[in-house]
Amino acid sequence: MKNPKVSIIIPCYNSEKTLIECLNSVLNQTYKNYEIIVVDNNSTDNTKKIIKQNQEKSRKIKYLFEPKIGRGSARNTGEKNAKGEIILMTDSDCIVPKNWIKEMIEPIINKECDAVQGFEENINKDFWSKQYQSRAVKKYKSIKNIKGKEILGKIDTKNFAIKRKLLENIGLTSKKQVSANDAELGVRMAKNNFNVKFLKNTKVKHYHRNSLKQVIKKQLCNAEHSIRLVREHKDFLKKTGMIESLNQTPYSFIGFFPGLIGTISKESFSYALYEFITGFFWRVGIVIGLLK
Repeated sequence: MKNPKVSIIIPCYNSEKTLIECLNSVLNQTYKNYEIIVVDNNSTDNTKKIIKQNQEKSRKIKYLFEPKIGRGSARNTGEKNAKGEIILMTDSDCIVPKNWIKEMIEPIINKECDAVQGFEENINKDFWSKQYQSRAVKKYKSIKNIKGKEILGKIDTKNFAIKRKLLENIGLTSKKQVSANDAELGVRMAKNNFNVKFLKNTKVKHYHRNSLKQVIKKQLCNAEHSIRLVREHKDFLKKTGMIESLNQTPYSFIGFFPGLIGTISKESFSYALYEFITGFFWRVGIVIGLLK
């Protein structure tokens, strides 16, 4: 595989505030053999207009419309229309570095792995963004290469690359997952013992959720859809620690406050507060998901 064509998939929903920066960064790459598939997921703002304006600047950009609401559906539509040998994923609220494509696909070209997971850094410096970034750093601190069950919970499609044929072999991104579609993809990758290389220094800049309302909404949504993920892959996940890590056991509810005391003793008050708020509303989302 030499100088392969790359398909960059960007799902969008009411992304007018960040999409221009995102597209400008993706168009400003040192690697040149690529297409950009922007999937409009029923936007009601100027997202479509922005995509069309950028199409006039570059023939690399393709516009697709996905009527079914959900990032999983949008990614799936993009993947089905991809022509590249490698699929590269990011989000419309991300800004990618100039050497992004080159760095992300190089380990795949060199046959070091099946997929590549990059990292992220926050753009905003508000309280919520800082705490989110701190959690991300802790999560990925010691990761280099991951395989099999180690993949679970480690896939994040805002900065991710994979061989297109391998993705097709396991069924593309799930259209069933409105949210947490990357976590579900990670489960299928784990089932198939994929080998993933983690590039901690290849970072996309990301607009993290920067208000209490946005953080709560995200936690509720992701938690609810994590229930669907576990139900779909229950037999496999019983043999792993993922159900426990998703706080879907009675113990995770009983041990929440004692665990929080431990966090307060080890971390800053700000981070402990963030853990309390996100942990509490995650568990609310779990209950909502279980009742549906």
